[in-house]
Amino acid sequence: MSLASERIQHSLETAREVTRTAADSEFLSLYATINKDLKLLAGQTIPRVDKKLGFLKFMPSKGVGDICLGKVVTEGKWEQRCVFGRKGSGPGKFNWACGIAARQPDEVAVADCLNKRVVTCSIDGNQKSTIPMERRPRGIAATRTGNRLVVVEENASHVKVFDKDNTLAFQFPTVPPSEVGKTAVNLRSVAVKTDGTIVVGDIKRMVLTEHSPTDGELRSTIPVKIKPRYVAVDSNDRVVISDWEQLVSVVDGNGDTLFTIKPIINGEVVRRCTGVCADSTGIYVAMNNVDDTGHIHHYDPQGGFLHCIAEGLHWPMGITFTADGQLAVTDVYSVKIYDFV
Repeated sequence: MSLASERIQHSLETAREVTRTAADSEFLSLYATINKDLKLLAGQTIPRVDKKLGFLKFMPSKGVGDICLGKVVTEGKWEQRCVFGRKGSGPGKFNWACGIAARQPDEVAVADCLNKRVVTCSIDGNQKSTIPMERRPRGIAATRTGNRLVVVEENASHVKVFDKDNTLAFQFPTVPPSEVGKTAVNLRSVAVKTDGTIVVGDIKRMVLTEHSPTDGELRSTIPVKIKPRYVAVDSNDRVVISDWEQLVSVVDGNGDTLFTIKPIINGEVVRRCTGVCADSTGIYVAMNNVDDTGHIHHYDPQGGFLHCIAEGLHWPMGITFTADGQLAVTDVYSVKIYDFV
């Protein structure tokens, strides 16, 4: 790439020099040669990097004479540790598992949408408990303390909060009390900030609402520019939003877009951006084009692509980190757990 850059720079400098100093007859005599050279350079293909190998790095090593060849080392990568669940409605089965939350160090809670329930499992796949829901659960998050679960249901006016024994602790609306039943809402996502504040995504009004973690009292309503179908909060309390279309936006406390990510698979912008999560290393996004094309990508905190963590998933939906740093993914009918090695 450095050599190609030098060649292009030389050709451009030559072309500029000719246009500045050459007489008309000289310019015409050199035009064909310069034009041919520039077309040749423009037709060169920039070397492509296999993004699945982003965990490989070159480290300096003792060279041969004046040449330092370097050494390929493994920086670390994600590997699938286990898979559990299959399509259905009985124990150990899921039907459109769309959200996931890490409830305890060794447990995950799954929003089993079409079965209208929340299922708690160990990270090895053993089902521990079930919370029946009145409507289809869409978004789910765990509070910072107390191991409570916050659940958003489809076409519901209230968000539900469950204690660690699965009893309903309280529920709250996302509009002022005087507007309940009068203002249309469509709640789809939920996340929790570092101070415990609950953030709910409403795709009908295209807003994020912030609520007290103790009683759900409405603190603020923040307009956003894309539909918040999936949301996550990073270590700086920025909100990461996925709209189920092709965009992932990161917004500040006022809802202003800091930057936007357009994930790409095999050189093409993806059709669906689904689950998002974030930590101090950056942003993780689930995506797919059609069945069995799902990827999980890792971006730095500024939105720059780092590497592909996983590919070939059926239809990844929700993603989260366990307390032990494992990545848990709902893949419609199953849950996949990844370790960083």
